[in-house]
Parts: sequence; C-alpha cells; structure tokens
Amino acid sequence: MAHSDHAAAAGSRWLRPVFCTGIGLVGNSLLAAGKIGVGFAAASAALVADGFHSLADVLSDIGILFALKAANRPPDDNHPYGHHSFETLGAVVVAAFMLLTAVLIAWDAVRSFVLGEFRHPELPAFVAAILSVGTKEAMARYTLTVGRRHNSPALLANGAMHRSDAVSSVAAAVGIGGAILRWPWLDNAAAALISLFILRMGWNLLHENVMALMDTMPDTALVDAIRREAEAVPCVQEVRDLRVRQRGSWYLADLRIAIHPDHSLGAAHDIAHQVEDKVRESVPNVARVFVHVEPGQTDDDTNCP
Repeated sequence: MAHSDHAAAAGSRWLRPVFCTGIGLVGNSLLAAGKIGVGFAAASAALVADGFHSLADVLSDIGILFALKAANRPPDDNHPYGHHSFETLGAVVVAAFMLLTAVLIAWDAVRSFVLGEFRHPELPAFVAAILSVGTKEAMARYTLTVGRRHNSPALLANGAMHRSDAVSSVAAAVGIGGAILRWPWLDNAAAALISLFILRMGWNLLHENVMALMDTMPDTALVDAIRREAEAVPCVQEVRDLRVRQRGSWYLADLRIAIHPDHSLGAAHDIAHQVEDKVRESVPNVARVFVHVEPGQTDDDTNCP
C-alpha cells in the first residue's frame, strides 16, 4: 500500500505532499516573523494576532511533515493495516493549534477592551496585512490543490488553515485601516473577529478528522462506487454488506458477496480476487479490499459465464 508521495514520484515535485508542506513551512515562518515584528513596531494588536495565527501554521507544518513521514512507513507486525492514520492525526494536530491560537487571541482582545487599552496602529501594519492576504491565499490554493490530488486530510486541513489566515488578514487590514483613520478600537475588534473565525474553522476540522479516526463511513458516493464495481464482477450475485474506513489518504473496504453455491472453493477464491482487483483499479484511493464470500441463490447464475 504505497503512500501518495510514492504515487507522485514520477510527477512534478511541486505536487508532492512533503514538498508542498515544506514550501508552506518556509512561507509561514517568514510571514509569522514579519507580521509579529511589524505588528509590535507599528502598534497593531490585529497584525500581532494575525502573526501568531501564522506562527500556529508553522507549528502545524512541522507536525504534518512528521505525520506524512510516519504515514509513509510500510505495515508491520503491530500495524498490519499500515500507518496512514498518522495523516488524519496530523490534521487533528492542526485543528488543535487553530483552537489554541483562537483562545489566546480572543483573551488578549477581550482584556484590551476591558482595560480600554487601544493601540494606534501605523501605516506599515496595514501594508503588511494586505501583503499577507495575497500570499496566504496563494498558499491556500496551492496546498488545497495538492491535498485534493492526493486525498490527504492533513494537507486539506493545512490548506484550510492557510485560507483562514488569509481571511484573518482581511479582517486585520479592515481593523487596522479603521484604527488609522479615527477608530482605534477597531484594531482590537478585528483581533476578536479573527479569533472567532479561527475557532470555527478549527472546530470543524477537529470534528471531521476525529470522526474519521472513529471509522465513520465516508461519503456515500464513494461507497456506492465500490458497491457498483463489486457487483459488476462476473458471478457476483449481490453485495450483501459493505463497510468502508478511511486511513489517512486511503480507504479500506470490507464487503460480503454472494455467489452461486455450486462454485468450488478455488472458483470462489478467484472471484473474490477479481472483486478486490476491480475495486482497487476503478475506485480512486482504495488501498485494500477484504472480501468474504457467501452462498447465494441457486436459481441465479445469469451473470456468470
């Protein structure tokens, strides 16, 4: 069961998950340092909050790099199904960083409102926020493209985090702009709005990936596709049961098929292998198919040559 990086080995390295995450790590490190530095120098709470959001991206990039490396390890005696769940675990780590960041930003914003400590940001803070919007949106589109290509929950989560940073930079720019004009409290209000946005996205990502770790059935379209391909194999009368689990970028399918009871054990074995091969070849990202054969109807042999 090869990892998605192996599947892309012959393609452009720009579309490989590890390379994409490395690019994100470099970009986020520069953005975090720049926004936090300019934010303090230009007296902008919103830009500092946005910078710490980017810093959380840096930590999540590091976590995802470790998760991708761990997921690429082959099955062993303790993990016979492979290590692909590390990708989903990496997405959970990203979500946790987002939630922690949101809480810290919200705390600082509320404290500033209560104490009436409003800063007066300067123009460089506004410029930095605008530059961050374009940079983070480009990073989001790049990461989401690679994530969809490899069906990687870790990269999709990271792409969502990049996009949340782009939106938070928009809020920061609006708040900073308003504070520069005449309403200094808008800078802190923007920081509070950023925290709420990050909190919402972090919670959605956490819920989605925890459900995957709990073996929640994936999208019905994928399940229907697996059933359709299995039923199309000659001599398969019906698929009586089908269960699908997600493991990182991949899916594992368990199904029971019914065949004519007069088939020999060898023939039943061959049919099961045909089902496995058919599903894996026809349905993207299905890594393993476990087929259990059961006796079907004696008067139904129309699909068997």
